[in-house]
Amino acid sequence: MENEYPHPVSIRNYDDTVLNNKPLVEAIFYIITNVTNGMKYIGSHKLKVFGQWLDGYYHSSTNDTFQLLFWGLKENIFDYEIVSGGTLQDMKNMENEYGIEHQIHTNPMYYNKGIPNRGYHEPARFEVVQLMIDLLNSGQFDVKDKSGDWILRPTSEIQEMKKYQARKNVDPNNTIPYIRQCIKDNNGVGKTEPLTIFGEKNEELIDGNRTFLAGKGLKQVRGYKTRVIPDSFIEQVNVNQEEKELAAEGLNPRDEIRSDETDEETIYDRLQKNFDVNKIEFDSEYNKKYLKWHHFNNNQIGQMISHAKKLYEIEQEKNEAKSDNNITYIEWNVATCTDRIEKIKECEELEKDGTIITVFGSASSGRTLFVDTFDKIKSNPNFEKLIVYPYMTDKFSKDTWLGKRKTTKLKNGKNKVRETKGHKENYIERLNFIIDSMNQGLNEKEFKTYEIMDLPYIRSKTTEGTKN
Repeated sequence: MENEYPHPVSIRNYDDTVLNNKPLVEAIFYIITNVTNGMKYIGSHKLKVFGQWLDGYYHSSTNDTFQLLFWGLKENIFDYEIVSGGTLQDMKNMENEYGIEHQIHTNPMYYNKGIPNRGYHEPARFEVVQLMIDLLNSGQFDVKDKSGDWILRPTSEIQEMKKYQARKNVDPNNTIPYIRQCIKDNNGVGKTEPLTIFGEKNEELIDGNRTFLAGKGLKQVRGYKTRVIPDSFIEQVNVNQEEKELAAEGLNPRDEIRSDETDEETIYDRLQKNFDVNKIEFDSEYNKKYLKWHHFNNNQIGQMISHAKKLYEIEQEKNEAKSDNNITYIEWNVATCTDRIEKIKECEELEKDGTIITVFGSASSGRTLFVDTFDKIKSNPNFEKLIVYPYMTDKFSKDTWLGKRKTTKLKNGKNKVRETKGHKENYIERLNFIIDSMNQGLNEKEFKTYEIMDLPYIRSKTTEGTKN
């Protein structure tokens, strides 16, 4: 990035190559090295303008010796390196971890006076979670007799046990009937996976709920194979609640054949929990680590984080609408929605004499809406007027349909406006082509016309007069 102002004369080299070809970042982590004696200063900085790291800031040191050298007149004393860029939380964490590793508050080779605070504390140690899973999968915690045979845990004891459900959906892939049939075909639980129990004093079933439900009521099932994570292990490595929950997720990996893998809704919930409860930004390194652990590739990780953000904002917007006593959130896409039912009835009424045709559909997909429109025109080419009712379900579908404007404050103080074209513009272009083609050779009085009536997703509870 070009610098509008010259660097202080004390800077010999300014290295920001790590940010080349990198998406715009919120903050940076940097190291300043005195080339004459090897002393260093580390720091992190939230950028004044997102993505613009040459904003006049260099450091926030209060060390007088360092200050006099850095802002002094002696040339080429320091190398300034931007080590990484990302969220402010991640950069603070990186600064903290570096500070602890090098003990910068007592190390005579550093100008820093203290170790900086973390941006957030990681709620789980993935190495501990993976260790639990590896030990479980290797059979270390299997409950077997001296001969190596499974000791079945009575159904009644499993029934009374506390149960943790890792997935948002109990059986997203409908595996319970499959497991139930497997038990019947094999006259017992011999071919089923063992149930996983967390702890001995306070037992909790963290994996195997589907197997347990599949076996309920079958004469062939009087007990289940189990594997137990012992209290000694839990206490030794100090397993916390988050690590226990992640272990339950990880016992159903996404790449396992014929498994009931962790569903994406569960993963989105985890990302939202990290934001709400643990105060971890969606695009944090911790969340990326979590998604990599679930075997998502880099491209998928970006998409998952973006979608999780979107779902969260939609949910927040819905909650705000519910809390506002004068606003109703219209769920056009729900079959039982009163507004939807009334609108469909209205369309049917308008179409009775055959002169008007209507299209009612989602604004989120302009192409689908156009195909529906084309099919409607094709089925009744003698229409006089077309009325289109595109419905929006949230602010994202609104932006997708209508387009949006984003204003960014530049370093020079000016505003940069970026406009994104919505699907509506493309839809109108295509529709004009069809209508204009049909009107060729007709008198003006015979021209076919159309009207687009955008349906909002919120409305006031208070109306004047009779609702149309």
